[in-house]
Order: sequence, then C-alpha cells, then structure tokens
Amino acid sequence: MKLSKRLDCIAKLIEQYANEEDILADIGTDHGYLPCFIVKEGILNIAYACDVAKGPLQASKETIRSMDLENVVIPLLGNGLEPVLDKEPTIISISGMGGFLMEDILKAHLDELSSVHTLVLQPNLCEYVIRQYLCHHGFEIIDEAIIKDVHHRYEVMVFKRSQQKVDYLEEDYLFGPILRKKKPTEFIAKWQRELKIRERVLQSIDDPSHPKYQETLKETKQIEGVLNENE
Repeated sequence: MKLSKRLDCIAKLIEQYANEEDILADIGTDHGYLPCFIVKEGILNIAYACDVAKGPLQASKETIRSMDLENVVIPLLGNGLEPVLDKEPTIISISGMGGFLMEDILKAHLDELSSVHTLVLQPNLCEYVIRQYLCHHGFEIIDEAIIKDVHHRYEVMVFKRSQQKVDYLEEDYLFGPILRKKKPTEFIAKWQRELKIRERVLQSIDDPSHPKYQETLKETKQIEGVLNENE
C-alpha cells in the first residue's frame, strides 16, 4: 500500500515514536488509509479508524476489508474523540483539518483519555493554535516535520505528555521550535512565500498607521527574523 507524501510523513513519525503495544486512534480517518497502513506494515497491532460522517466511514470499511484487516483495524462512527473514550488508545492522529477545528476536538475530550501519551497532528492551517493549546495543557513538542505534497506544504507535529511546563517563545508557536531550529528546505520555502505575500499587503496599504499595516509589519519582521536566525 502506497500512501501520499503527507500520510507517509505522518506514518513515519508514528513508527518512530510508537511502541509495539501502542494502540492508534485515527480521528477523521476518511478512507482509513493511515491506520490500515500502520497495521499492515506491522508498526502497530491494532488501530481505530474514526469518522463523524457515514460516507467516509464506509470508505474506510471498504479499505479495511480489501486489505483483510477486519478485527485489527476497527471502524468507529462518532464525533471527534467520542468513539474511543472507552477504548484506551495510546496514540492519537488527526490530520487534514484546520487548526481551530482540531483544537475543538482536543478540548472536548482529551482530558478524559489519560491513556494517550502521544499525539501526531497535521493541521492544514493555523498550526500555531495547536502548538499553543497543547503546550498550555500538559504536552510538549518533541518533533516536527514539513512536507510538500502536490502543491501544498504540510506541517506535522508530535506531542508528548509532560510533567514539566516548557517555556516556548511566541515564535515557537508560530513557526515551530524544532522547524525553526532545523530550517529544512520546505520550511524556508514556505516562509519565503509567506513573506512575499505580506510584502504585497504592505504595498497595498497607503496608511502606515492602519491596524492591518501594523499587524502585517509585525508578521513580516517575525518571518525575517526567523529566516535570518543563525546566519
């Protein structure tokens, strides 16, 4: 089974930080490709494929059946984390949705899942929301990756429960503490593109005292600062 570059990146991070006895719950599983791959490749022995909509869940059932993974990849219908509240998963993966929706899903029930020690998350936008929320609620960032798949760049983050509060900077939430340190090629390409967008916004606003101008100017300086770090 061949995954997209985005899902393959998520799968590799799960493999890196999972133990054989871990149980994965993939939330918003769509066709169930990720949990099926994880079990088929022997990374984990059991996974839950969860979705709020019947259509995607039916698609995941078909994927499970086609790969002979009945009873080891278990499809569950329900909203967010609700389907696994009584299943004791240890790893949660969520991908392909906005940061604010992902935050809402985690806020609703994550505190009830004490069995979960690792989160592997790929928000499509507003990544800072997830970093900020989880780092203020008992988690720390242990790894990050960025991958270009077709025409989009996706950030993937790995969080672990932590007894110690980690002091992150505002730039860590915005850019990712590990990504801004390592500065992989796709990270630089993403933020160079974002910098050009903001420069065009600044050029389009005639009044430098306008709140939008000041906000964009601040963002521009932050991006320049991070791109120029350690040079």
